[in-house]
Amino acid sequence: MRFSKLSLKDLIVSRIESGEDLLEGIRQIVLESGVTAGFLSVIGAVDRACYGFYIPKTRSYTSHKWNPTPDSSPALEILSCLGNVALLEDEVVVHAHITLSGVKGELLGGHLQEGCRVNPTAELTLLTAEGTLRRKRNETLNLALLSM
Repeated sequence: MRFSKLSLKDLIVSRIESGEDLLEGIRQIVLESGVTAGFLSVIGAVDRACYGFYIPKTRSYTSHKWNPTPDSSPALEILSCLGNVALLEDEVVVHAHITLSGVKGELLGGHLQEGCRVNPTAELTLLTAEGTLRRKRNETLNLALLSM
């Protein structure tokens, strides 16, 4: 096990507007705030969703999309979206997982990907730290792992 101990810096709270892509909105706030280490949480709703799963056997991510149909919920509540912010080389990486629920009780979730359209709103809470968290590419797993 490896770990880093960082001092807390700021609490940033932001609203991502209807029609915006959730992951891109988070990235924009992170970049504009200059965050290089942080923990994030999001609640709200989306009317389009995209999430994935890492498949160890193929060392790649799947991608699943959800769009409303006449028989489904018109939108999905974000029950939980948790993640972190780190740098891979000089690029900011937002790594988050999302759990979504529909009006009929259906549950969906996985690795947050671009394609989750906010509707009507999403509320981001970002706890930042002094210093920088870093990721390093692990070629065997084909993943960018936290590097301590």
